[in-house]
Amino acid sequence: MLRRLSLRLRLSLLLGVVLALGLALGVGLLVLHAGARVRAEADGATRLARELIEATLTRLDGAPDPQAEIARLLADARRLRHVRVTLAGEETPAREDVDRAPQWFTRLVLPNAAVTRIETGRGAAIMIAPNPADEIAEIWQEIVWLAIGGAGIAVAAFALVSLAVSRTLRPVATLAEGLKRLERGEHSMRVPADGSPEFVIIAERINALAATLQRLDEENRKLVRRMIHVQDEERKDIARDLHDEIGPFLFTVRAGVGALARRLTASGADPTRLAADCARIDAQIAALQQVNRRILGRLRPAALEEMGLADALEALAQGWRETNPKVAIALSLDGASGDIEEATALTAYRIVQEALANALRHSGANLVEVAVKRSKGALHIVVRDNGAGLQATRSASSSGLGLRGMSERVGALGGALTLANDAKGGARLTASLPMREGGAARH
Repeated sequence: MLRRLSLRLRLSLLLGVVLALGLALGVGLLVLHAGARVRAEADGATRLARELIEATLTRLDGAPDPQAEIARLLADARRLRHVRVTLAGEETPAREDVDRAPQWFTRLVLPNAAVTRIETGRGAAIMIAPNPADEIAEIWQEIVWLAIGGAGIAVAAFALVSLAVSRTLRPVATLAEGLKRLERGEHSMRVPADGSPEFVIIAERINALAATLQRLDEENRKLVRRMIHVQDEERKDIARDLHDEIGPFLFTVRAGVGALARRLTASGADPTRLAADCARIDAQIAALQQVNRRILGRLRPAALEEMGLADALEALAQGWRETNPKVAIALSLDGASGDIEEATALTAYRIVQEALANALRHSGANLVEVAVKRSKGALHIVVRDNGAGLQATRSASSSGLGLRGMSERVGALGGALTLANDAKGGARLTASLPMREGGAARH
């Protein structure tokens, strides 16, 4: 049940219980002390009455009227407080107190009232009984007024502390509203940092979280715009390839087929020329197939699915060796064999593909080294060349769209990519891709 209560109600309830227990403890101590006070008053009054009676009885033998002297003695003794003096065998009504205490309280503070008997020597006895009713009534009134005063003070303290707790916990509602706005996606909101130091720290942490989320939102928007730009550039490249390369081939093939058809319908067609026309058409179709494979390879490397990462990288390097025979490409692909998750293998292939393209086109290097290794649950890729190196302040994130896209893709997989000048000269690209155990099997 307490779990359903708010913090403010819990603190108020705890404070109320503590004040009530404190008041009850104070009243209990007064009640316990009241017994000692009443007994002390009763014993003192009984002793005084006994001494008075005993001193008077010694003078009875010389008194002219002993009975009258005893009557005066009883009258004087009955004026004493906290005792009741009577002759044995007669009862004198007790003096009624205006503010009499409850019977349970009287029995509690004076459970046993011992009666003292004094013989007069003339066949009579005087009885002295404690009767501290007025003292008990006074103590009871003290306790009542003290309880009322203590209750009033407790109520006032409860009200003041509850007000202070409410004012202290007021920032909690503001912080809760701020978190709710964060949950709704209002990352530009800020909560006021006021109240106690603890709430100020929480407010600052919420504001820092909101600022981080706002920054991530802006980065995501930039990333989306960049992805759209990359996609548009890729579409332009494909459209240019289709227009500049496939288009002329298709036109040539169509023209060759038309010429071949005309020669076939003409009289006296020369089979040798027809065969030559067919050979030219076949060559154009073969070239068209190469362009088609190159475009498809840019979109998704078929070798990766057919042969796996290691063989796909070998085929990629061989293709670059054929187009750039003056540049040596050294491969160390120990970590590229075996089972590698599809997304990780494709990203690794794209990294090496982009790094080789940049090194062979821009660095002026005559040696490019590619190494793929595995360690500590990650796939590590290093591509370095002995070319001119990078310009100052250039990194993977500030390079062209290709490497920038690779950097973002590696970051999306939880890895890291860096591009810097190598200590031995040239540039060095390093990438680390996390690998999950039991990843997808080799394609």
